[in-house]
Amino acid sequence: GYEAPPPDAPPAPLQIDLNDLLAAAERVIALIPEPMLHRVVPRPLDVEGATARIQALLAERETFGWSEAVGPQATLVDVLSTFIALLELAKRSSLTLSQPEPFGPMVIQRAIPREAA
Repeated sequence: GYEAPPPDAPPAPLQIDLNDLLAAAERVIALIPEPMLHRVVPRPLDVEGATARIQALLAERETFGWSEAVGPQATLVDVLSTFIALLELAKRSSLTLSQPEPFGPMVIQRAIPREAA
């Protein structure tokens, strides 16, 4: 009859030196990329400058849009400064802000002076 070949002997246990194991672990850890940390740089806003620019536009015309308020080639500081200035001027009733349709252009309009009572 048929006789099956003898099974392979199991491999011998690994002989690992603790220092070799630690060195291998350090090599693996060295391959892990370090997380990129972003440095937050404070940027001073120019709300006063934006307010002056908006007030000059209000003196020139009754109505204008966001792009005219923020100016050409606006930076993040310009956008934030202008937005805060617009909100402050609206709070003081110097202008009205409207947006006729969702996601449409913002309309900035000179406030109508109230009659003295």
